[in-house]
Amino acid sequence: MPPLARKEELVVQETPEELLVYDLRSNKAICLNETSALVWQNCDGKKDTEEIAQTLERELRLPVGEDIVWFALNQLNDVNLLVNEIPSTDRFEGLSRRQVIKKIGLASAVTLPLVTPLIAPMTVH
Repeated sequence: MPPLARKEELVVQETPEELLVYDLRSNKAICLNETSALVWQNCDGKKDTEEIAQTLERELRLPVGEDIVWFALNQLNDVNLLVNEIPSTDRFEGLSRRQVIKKIGLASAVTLPLVTPLIAPMTVH
């Protein structure tokens, strides 16, 4: 089943280089760099990982392999930004970011997707 991005109960703020997503369910903020944002925005439930990689290649004008998409999907899944849980893959299990870069290829490091949870301040009632 192709990945589908969660859109409900989210507040999304786009900036030129990243996408900030505030999850109203968990009260957590998540920062997506350009690559991970493009992956998330292309998770329409229709495109598979290969088609998403091709879309990213066109958008970023850089070579993007399917491993990049899988890496982003694993991160998006971890922060609950996907409706359908992606099938578990051990492609990057237990690897450090440095090891992932080596596995994906140093040339792809420029496009390495990053999903960073942020600490959001609590509201005062």
